[in-house]
Amino acid sequence: MDGVRCVDSLAAGNAPHNSFRTLGPTLLISMAYLDLGKWVVALESGSRFGYDLVLLMLFFNLSAILCQYLSSRIGMVTGKNLAEICHQEYSQTICVVLGVQAGLSLLTSEVSMIAGTVVGFKLVFECDDLITVIWFTGVVVNLLPYTLSLLDKGMAGVFNTYIAGFTLVCFVLGLLVSHPKTTVNMNVMFPKLSGESAYSLMALLGTNIIVHSFYTHSSVVQVQRRLPVLTLGSLFHDHLFYIVFSFSGIFLVNYVLLSSAADESKNAIAIHFQEAVQLINQIFINPVAPIVLLVILVFSGHIISMTCIIGSDVISENLFGVKLPLFAHHILPKVFAMITTIYHAKVAGTEGLYQLLIMCPVIQAMFLPSSVIPVFRVSSSRLLMGRYKISLYIEILAFLAFFLTLFTNIIFAGEILFGDSTWTNDLKGNTGSPIVLPYGAVVLISCASIAFALFLAVNPLKSACTEAEELLSAVRSRRETLDKACHSEAASLEHSQSALEHDGDSDTTMQSTAHMVIDPKAQPSSSIHREEIKSVVVDWAQQMSKVCTATIVEHSTPENFNVNSLTKKDA
Repeated sequence: MDGVRCVDSLAAGNAPHNSFRTLGPTLLISMAYLDLGKWVVALESGSRFGYDLVLLMLFFNLSAILCQYLSSRIGMVTGKNLAEICHQEYSQTICVVLGVQAGLSLLTSEVSMIAGTVVGFKLVFECDDLITVIWFTGVVVNLLPYTLSLLDKGMAGVFNTYIAGFTLVCFVLGLLVSHPKTTVNMNVMFPKLSGESAYSLMALLGTNIIVHSFYTHSSVVQVQRRLPVLTLGSLFHDHLFYIVFSFSGIFLVNYVLLSSAADESKNAIAIHFQEAVQLINQIFINPVAPIVLLVILVFSGHIISMTCIIGSDVISENLFGVKLPLFAHHILPKVFAMITTIYHAKVAGTEGLYQLLIMCPVIQAMFLPSSVIPVFRVSSSRLLMGRYKISLYIEILAFLAFFLTLFTNIIFAGEILFGDSTWTNDLKGNTGSPIVLPYGAVVLISCASIAFALFLAVNPLKSACTEAEELLSAVRSRRETLDKACHSEAASLEHSQSALEHDGDSDTTMQSTAHMVIDPKAQPSSSIHREEIKSVVVDWAQQMSKVCTATIVEHSTPENFNVNSLTKKDA
C-alpha cells in the first residue's frame, strides 16, 4: 500500500515537471467533489428552486477555495498537518469530537461514491438486480487502487495526476458538449430562502465544502516545508492558482447542471428517482454521455478512495491517537459503505439510493461550522504561522465564511424543529418516502454540531492562551519593576530630606552655642558642656566652616573663660 502515499511524492517534487508539486495534490483533492451525489443535488436544487440558490452556491464555492488554500498554507508553513496541530492546541475531548466529525464526513464520502457508482452502472447497463451491481461496483472501485499500489510512489503519483486531470477536463468539456444550449443567467437576484429550500441549501453546502479534505490537503503538502528550491511565497501563489482553477471547473459543472435543471423543470421536477432520471436524459442528449459519465465515476471513485485512505490515517493517528496500517484504512471505510448501500438498496431500492445520495452531503454540511474553526484559528495565529499569518482582510473573509456555514445550519435546524416543509415530513416518515436517517438522529446531530461550533468559537488555542499569559506576566513584571523603582526613589528622597533637616538642626545648635560663648554673663552648666562636646564629635565630618565653629567652641570652655577673666583683672 505504499503507492497510496504517492501524493506525498508529488508534493515533494518527484515528478517530471515542477508544476506537479502543486498541481498534483490540488487535482487529487478536488476529485472528492466529483461524484454522482453532488450532481444529483445540483439537479434537484435547480429543478425545484430555479436560480434562487445560484448566488449562495457561488459563495459556498468561494468558501471552499479559501478553506483549501488555508489548509495547504498551514501544512507548508508549519510542516505539520491540521490534525497534528489540533492535537497540540486542543484538549483530548475536543480532538475526539473533531475526529468523529471528520471520520463521519469521510465515511459519507465513501458511501456517496459507492452509491453513485451503483446508480451509474444501473443507468448504463439497465440492470435490475441492485445487489449484484453493488458487489460488482465494490470490485471495480477497489481493483484500480490495488493495481496502482504495486507501483512506486513517483510513478503512481504521476499516473494518478493524469487520471485526475483527465477526469476533470473530460467532465467539464463533456458536459458542455452534451448540453450546448446552456445559457448564463446574468440577472441573478438575491437568494430567496424558505423552509422548503433549507434542505437543498444544506445539500449544496455539503457538496461544495468537505470537512475531511482539510486534513488531507494539509497532510499531503507538509513535505514542501523542507523544499530548498522554491520559497513559500511562490508555493502559495502556485497552490492558490491551481485551487482556483480546479474549483472554478467544479463550480462550472454544478452551475450547468443547476441551470439546465431550472430550464427543464417545466417537464420534470427532480423529487424522486424516476423524475431525476428523466431530467438527466433531457440534459444529456448525446448518446455517448452515459458511457463518459460512467468512466468519470470510476476514475473519480478511485481518487476519492485513495485520498480517503490518507485522510483516515491522519485523522485516526492524530485526533484519536490510534495508529492503523494503511490496509485497514482502505478496507474499513469500504466495508461500511458497502453495508450501508446494500441496506438501503434492500429496504427501498433505487429510490433509497437516490435519497441516500442527497442525505450524504447534508450530513457533511452539519459538521462544517465547527470544522472550519481550527483552519481559521491556526492560519491566523502568529505563534504558529509566524510572518506567514494571514492578513486582516483574509481574516474578515474567513469570519464571513464561518458565519455563512453557521447561518445555513441554523436555518436548517430551525426548519427541522419548528417547520412543516415537505422534506421535514419526509424525515418524519409522514409521506411514505424512504427514511435514510431517522428524524431524531438528524435533530440531534444538527443541534449538537451547532452547540459544539459555538463552544469552539469561544475556546482559543492553547498557544494563544500561553501567549496571553506570557504577555500578562511581562506586564506584571514590568509593573513590579516600576513599583520598586518608585519606592526606591521615594525612600531616597525621604532620606535626603531627613539629612537636610538634620543638617539644619545641627546649624541651629552651633549658632546657639556661639551665642552663648559671646555672652559673658551666661553661666554654662555641665549639660551644656556635654552637648558642646557631642556636637564636636558628630559634626567632625561636616564642612570646614562647621569644623572651625566647633574649634571655637572647644577653645571657649568655662575654664578658659575664667582664666581669661582673671588675667584681665590682674592686668
